[in-house]
Amino acid sequence: MSSQKDQELAARLEHAHELSNAQRTALYKELERYAARDLYGASRLCKDHLSKEADLRLPLSIQVAPMLAKHFEMRMEAQRRAVDLYFEQDKQMRQPEAGKQYVGPVVGTTPNCVVQLDKETGDLIVHAKTSLVCAFEAAERDKDLSIHYPNVAIGGVGLVTRVEHEQQMDAGMSLGRELTASKSEPSMERSL
Repeated sequence: MSSQKDQELAARLEHAHELSNAQRTALYKELERYAARDLYGASRLCKDHLSKEADLRLPLSIQVAPMLAKHFEMRMEAQRRAVDLYFEQDKQMRQPEAGKQYVGPVVGTTPNCVVQLDKETGDLIVHAKTSLVCAFEAAERDKDLSIHYPNVAIGGVGLVTRVEHEQQMDAGMSLGRELTASKSEPSMERSL
């Protein structure tokens, strides 16, 4: 983020206790966008400038930034245990598993990691940046990505695809099946 934008966001954080609900929601969205590009920068900005009087719940990715740095960041090539998120019921921050596919938006990026929100479980999946095959745009934060580890998750390769393309292909295939089925149904009625 540019220093001017940083200063504007810092000023908004310092006066967060004076904001209306709509302004708080806009600030929350701005923090989410910033965290998707620079998670540690967003966390540092909130820690330094968030008003103590503000009753603002930070985005989940910013809340877990200290745990991410301590538990995962420096040890991405080794298997690490999952970390329970006590402020989110039945949620974890964990590394990917082999043979699994994770679908959801990227909620944070750090120098070594990409943090993805798994839509199926609600968990935060910590991927090693060096293992991801397809580059992605951090600006496309709201877009869902599918990250699949066909062989080995830790030290292996994660295949990244955009979910929109898969959904369009699936929709096209199902439409083709529906058209084929509708063509075959009248011929069945004639034979009866």
